[in-house]
Amino acid sequence: MEGDPASLALPEDALAEILRHLPPRSLAASRCVCKAWRDIVDGRRLLLPELLPHSVRGIFLNWTAASVLSHCNGLLLYKDTRGLHVANPATQRRALLPPPPPPPLGGYGWGLEHLVLDPTESPQYKVLLVPLDPRNEEVNMELRQQAGHESSMEWPASTWVLFVFSSCTGQWEERAFVREGEAAGMASDEVLQQGSVFDQSCSAYWQGVLYVQCNGGLTVMRISLSNSKYQVIKMPTDIGEIDYDYAYLGRSKEGLCCASFHDWYKLRVWILDESCGKTEWVLKHHIDIRHSVTCVKMYCEENEGPWKLQDANIGEDSGQQNLQDANNNEDASSNALVKSEVEWDSDSDNIVGSDIVQRFSGYIRVLGFHPYKDIIFLDLSLDRAAAYHLNTSVVQDLGKICPYGYGGHAACIRSSFVYTPCLMEEFPENKVEAHIGG
Repeated sequence: MEGDPASLALPEDALAEILRHLPPRSLAASRCVCKAWRDIVDGRRLLLPELLPHSVRGIFLNWTAASVLSHCNGLLLYKDTRGLHVANPATQRRALLPPPPPPPLGGYGWGLEHLVLDPTESPQYKVLLVPLDPRNEEVNMELRQQAGHESSMEWPASTWVLFVFSSCTGQWEERAFVREGEAAGMASDEVLQQGSVFDQSCSAYWQGVLYVQCNGGLTVMRISLSNSKYQVIKMPTDIGEIDYDYAYLGRSKEGLCCASFHDWYKLRVWILDESCGKTEWVLKHHIDIRHSVTCVKMYCEENEGPWKLQDANIGEDSGQQNLQDANNNEDASSNALVKSEVEWDSDSDNIVGSDIVQRFSGYIRVLGFHPYKDIIFLDLSLDRAAAYHLNTSVVQDLGKICPYGYGGHAACIRSSFVYTPCLMEEFPENKVEAHIGG
């Protein structure tokens, strides 16, 4: 097709109405014709209601040991005794991945696994092994240099070699990403060594780019799979003022964002502005939420809450939404993930503030962002989960969050993933093994 289809004499409203009648596969293909068509499909959400209902159906929690490693647009990457799996809870389909390449002799591993998927583009997914720790990378780079690979003691190197699994090929392959801009520093720098002591690696996939926290959460790597380039982005300059916790990286309604707490209860949220060729963090919210969370603790202490906690270790319910039951409760005419009675309503069950004598004295941890609304999910002292509406300061209690009998000074939530369903029926099967059904 020559030229831009949108330049034809067909009005935009008429073109949108024509595209609206296409089946999802054809609509996804039409989105790739040109930028104007993609803007119409995305701007009017013609495709997303079919694949991504824009709802949150739960939060996956890893206590102490990680099992769920990553989540992206409805797919989960998790690990068990057999290896790495990619699964779609909405369709009950999953596949076992081939084992990743072994780390070099004397090295510390290639990095942590991060899943990427854009169901509006393709059902194919990728898994990236991203090095997180400058000390580990320093050893790996030395070993690569001995093996004849180009290397640098900058971290990350000017050419950063990552291992990538593609569901299209069913294989792990080395892929080189060229750095744009400056490195974070030298791998031996004290500031990088200090940052690596934190066990933190959140990631977010946004508009074809994977953002990964490295160096203990103090550095963000912007990895573009479309042009094989990456960029080092430093966290906001005052992140160092955090009293006891790290910054949480995620995707919100406005795009890539990060959150942290200052003075224990003052929540700060930044949005990454990449417009007009710049890359800078913009502070959007600075809120003291102690009063709000005290309301939750006072009025909901003994309540179950709207969500149920499904403990995978014992197979019993004790307080987060049971995704398995929701997925199995469907009929031939509708998917339960769209019409299930257990769906959380973010516009109801509000906790209304009142005169408070007691004051919340525990700690607060970020569990994640709602990707389609201005809501942040919080863990209140390993006891209850809450949804905090950033623009209205309304807080909603979600229920108990700690498994029965779990506690102690070492108890913690190692990582958390906000789950949004994907109704994509297609699921790539790799050459190793694929499972269909429960």
